[in-house]
This record gives sequence, C-alpha cells and structure tokens, in this order.
Amino acid sequence: MNLLDAHCHLANLADVMNVNLLLDEAEANGITRFASSALRKCEVEWYLSHPDQRIAFSAGIHPNFDECDLELADIVRLCEQKQIWAIGEIGLDNGNPEIALQRKQFSQQLDLASDFRLPVVLHIVGHHSEAYDTLKKYPLSYLIHGYAGSREGYNQLKRLNAHFTISSRIMKEDKIDLLKAVLSDKRFLFETDITQYYIKETEPNPLLRLNQLIDTCSSSSGISVERLTAIQHQNAKALFKDFVL
Repeated sequence: MNLLDAHCHLANLADVMNVNLLLDEAEANGITRFASSALRKCEVEWYLSHPDQRIAFSAGIHPNFDECDLELADIVRLCEQKQIWAIGEIGLDNGNPEIALQRKQFSQQLDLASDFRLPVVLHIVGHHSEAYDTLKKYPLSYLIHGYAGSREGYNQLKRLNAHFTISSRIMKEDKIDLLKAVLSDKRFLFETDITQYYIKETEPNPLLRLNQLIDTCSSSSGISVERLTAIQHQNAKALFKDFVL
C-alpha cells in the first residue's frame, strides 16, 4: 500500500520530534508520501536542508496563524527556484478580523500561482461565497484542506477545479451529510494536518493517524479501504503528478 498524507506540517512537527524516524515508521506502515506545508521562514529552511523524496512542500501566507512570518518575496523566490509544488495554505478565515489584509495577501498569492502555473492549497473558514467569487477568476487547481463548513459552502467551492481533503474535522456526527457529499463526489484525499500543537501524549507516531482516519472513514461509510485509497490515488495523480508514483 502506498498512501499519501495530502496535508500536514512536518517542519513544524520537527521542532519537537525526530521526523526522519517517524517517516521511516510511517513508510513501513504504507504511508509513503507527504504533502507538507511551510508557514514560517524556519520551516522553509528545514525543508530545503532536509530534502526527502517522500516529501513535497508548499509555502504560503496563512490568513490566521500568528506565527506565520513568510512574506510575498519568500514565496516568489521559492517559485522562481521551483522548490514548491503549490502555494499555500492561503485563504480567508473569519477568525481574523483583519479582512482587508487577508484579501490583499490572498489575491497577491493567487496572482503568483497563476504566473507560475502552480496549484493552490486553500484554508477557507467562513467567507465561502467571497472566496468562491475570487477563486473562480483564476484557472487554477485547488486543494481545499480540512473543509468542515456548510453544505452550501461546499456546493459552491466544488464548482472549482478542486479536490477536498477528508480530515478528522468531518468525521463527526454533525458533519455526516458533508462527509457523504464529499465521498459521493469522489474528489477527495485524506490528511492528518499534523503539527506539534496536535500531538497526543500517548501517541508515539502521529503520522500513523492517516491509517486510522481511513479505517474510520471506511467503517462509517461502508466503502472499503481499498476503494477509498484507490480513489485517493487517482486524485493524487491528477493533482501531484509524478510525486505519488
């Protein structure tokens, strides 16, 4: 089995754990690829100084993460050097009242993705209609990570050339209708979104959550693990190209 964690934060996790050991154990358990995100300058440096064929990383200015210190010039440089597979995670978040700044940074980074023909990893919390109205102007590929909003928001966003990640956020009882819709549309991938902030004290390797997530999704949906992973692999090939081979 060759599984992909479609969204995680390995450089962030590396602040507190030996990620190389975690990756080796994950690979032994069938998780062989990681689409990871950089939101801080030190995280970019970690990816560049720890090249690993199992990891593809993106970088972006997050709409609601106080520790994010990346600037547009950092993203431009990574694009020019062809270091990142995508721009992100970027977007809009109603938890941050500075909406004017969010809009400016969002548009600037979408313009950059368009200039370099890169996919975009999206973080959308609230503002679904505004985000959709902005995104539909750009002929880009989108990975909408960890979406757990309304069905109405989902129905709008799925009109884009977009894939959605399934995370623990929509494995809850009050999100069952959203989960069913995502599974029915077959435009999904699985993610852990793991960071140092989400580690459990009794959890030696949080990367293995991906297997648990897929098993739980299979049990709750009645769709076999084999079918779920086959759909993910097909979607991953379309989005990540050679990275998932």
